[in-house]
Amino acid sequence: MHSDTSHPFGAERTDDLPERTGTTLVEQTAIRTVARDVAAMPASLVVQLALWPDELARWARATRTDASVVYNALAGRKPYRAVRERLAGRLDVTPGVLGQLIEARRPLPTAQRDPDAPPPASDGPIDWAEPPYPAHRTGTNPIERRAVATVAREIAAFPASTVVGLALWPETLAAWSRERKLPASVVWAVLAGAPSAPVRDLLARRLGVSVRELGALIDARRQEPATLRAAAAQGDSSV
Repeated sequence: MHSDTSHPFGAERTDDLPERTGTTLVEQTAIRTVARDVAAMPASLVVQLALWPDELARWARATRTDASVVYNALAGRKPYRAVRERLAGRLDVTPGVLGQLIEARRPLPTAQRDPDAPPPASDGPIDWAEPPYPAHRTGTNPIERRAVATVAREIAAFPASTVVGLALWPETLAAWSRERKLPASVVWAVLAGAPSAPVRDLLARRLGVSVRELGALIDARRQEPATLRAAAAQGDSSV
């Protein structure tokens, strides 16, 4: 996921802007997209959402693991058994559950499916306590469920660039920027608060919302992640 802090306009604003509540149309679209299509999303994206506000790159540094090895492991290019075991421990699942997320066949995203095709058949209840696990992704893997729950709970704390990226999925911000012949750095800077009426107008049109609605996402102050608020509250209560 992209973080606003990697761009010059990404610093957290501390002025008196209203705080986001997670109710803008773009945020609600992002929540629905993840809930509907989590089974079609790459394992790396699902794990990143499940870990949030931690980041895969930060976890890799903390465990002295090359980030490229982590992403290759999640892409299933090599087994990287030790990496899978450590990451499964971080996610509080077994290596087998993480392996199913990585190796199982993904369905097509909803936007790319034939609208006249019948819905996929249901597998019924799946016992994730022990294998065998399905050979195809169902959206019920514990990591997928955690990702969906995290997005629904924390959407108001996500950077605007992440929210827009999820709302656009399976299209990416980078692909949209190329199509519009816009430098990706400019698009991300705008989503971090840089002024650019033309870019906001184009992006709002793509998202199917008004420029004002997009501005309500970009210009409002992000909430602090719920996990951090809970940790702070626990620390205060122990004093």
